[in-house]
Amino acid sequence: RERAKTKRGGEVRGGGRGRHVMDWRRYLKTEEGHGDPSPGEPAEEEATEEVVGLQRSLSLTERTRLGLSEAWYSWVERFGLQRLRSIVSGVATLPETDEPLYLLGKRYETLNRGEKEDEKEDDDAQQRAKERTEAFAEDLGSRAWVTYRSGFSPLGPSLLTNDAGWGCTIRSGQMLLANCLLVHHKGREWRRRGGEASTSAGHDAPPTAEDIFSLFHDHPGMGSPLSLHNVIKEGAGLGIAPGRWVGPHGLCQAVRRIFTREEARRRARGGAGINVAASRCELSLSLYLAADAGGIPTLYRSRAVEEATCGSEGAMWRPLLILVPVTLGCNSSYVNPCYVPQILTVLSTPQSVGIVGGKPGSSIYVLGRQGDRILYLDPHTLKPSVSGVIHHEGAQNDGAGADSYFCDSVHHMLCARLDPSLALGFYCRERRDLDDLYERLGELSRKHPTTSIVSLAEEPEPEKDYDAASTDVDGFQLY
Repeated sequence: RERAKTKRGGEVRGGGRGRHVMDWRRYLKTEEGHGDPSPGEPAEEEATEEVVGLQRSLSLTERTRLGLSEAWYSWVERFGLQRLRSIVSGVATLPETDEPLYLLGKRYETLNRGEKEDEKEDDDAQQRAKERTEAFAEDLGSRAWVTYRSGFSPLGPSLLTNDAGWGCTIRSGQMLLANCLLVHHKGREWRRRGGEASTSAGHDAPPTAEDIFSLFHDHPGMGSPLSLHNVIKEGAGLGIAPGRWVGPHGLCQAVRRIFTREEARRRARGGAGINVAASRCELSLSLYLAADAGGIPTLYRSRAVEEATCGSEGAMWRPLLILVPVTLGCNSSYVNPCYVPQILTVLSTPQSVGIVGGKPGSSIYVLGRQGDRILYLDPHTLKPSVSGVIHHEGAQNDGAGADSYFCDSVHHMLCARLDPSLALGFYCRERRDLDDLYERLGELSRKHPTTSIVSLAEEPEPEKDYDAASTDVDGFQLY
């Protein structure tokens, strides 16, 4: 009965599948300020039968399930149950160990005071441990934290105004991108101390953290190219849809499409960045997606250089973000144990900007490690949407302020408990950073020759012409 009702509803509301796609495209163009598409405008490439099914309205069952998810996360946030649960379970308290910590590739010595027989030495060790703890806490408090949001403009025909219960992978990916952009624009040693200049200070001033976060505001406009709306729009042909969980590989593909679109716009403007009133921050990174499928990918140095130099020899190097989606094991629950040491080594590299991963059906953003445990930020907290310009005083035209993009606590868990589907992120500001990364990954591959987390090559092998090399023997083609 439900299927028949859905079919009849589609005929009444949209007059068929083509009209439903037009409704989605009209919504996107209206939100971006372009008005309705012209009658003679060709249909978008993603408007296939599969995509139409993904852009349908939600069924009563799905809407009920997502409504309950929103109510649950709102209740948890209101009463602080998430933090209480983290404290009780111990995941929010770093274990007492002498192992060093790594946060986005930066090393911190153990935060433990240690045991000294001499009282003076004990006092000195305590002071040094306090200084290291404060430095680590200040660094952690300067890392971007993106969570579930509610109250944003509806996501097309689904009419969803929140992503509670299904958008955690997208939010984890936004954390990786936001932290990469913070390192890119502010530097790795930047710390969030006090206020910054207002976004109204002029377009010549360097971007503030608030400017960077405006790229992720929950709005489909061009001023927020990395928003939830734009990720879903660009990932429609990849199976990404409102109300449905997405894996790291699909997310990376959608991000690549966004970067490709923004690069085309940048070239059309003659190299200028995003030039809108809501943002002075440009998406001035180049992106190299190292794999088109799961499994163990191959990083080609020539392709990375080509992306960073726009394919021109002698061209100026553009800082490069490398995304490497991997599937490390056949077990649907946990990563293969042979890859655990390599994951921990990757998190220790200076070029690391984190990993999009998590437990089955629950994504997290991994930004560091200590011993055999990973340090991560959890997006499973529901906060009001930020869809407007954030000002220096903390006021904005809608939703929460810039403080909602930072947190002062980190969770930890055993690396062996990770889901096998991951996306590794690396940032190379200069060519020498790329060369150093290849040396480090090459050493890792030589250390684990049969179970390497990634393979390396200078350039792809030329495709073999099998037809020219074949021989016809009694009607059979031998190669």
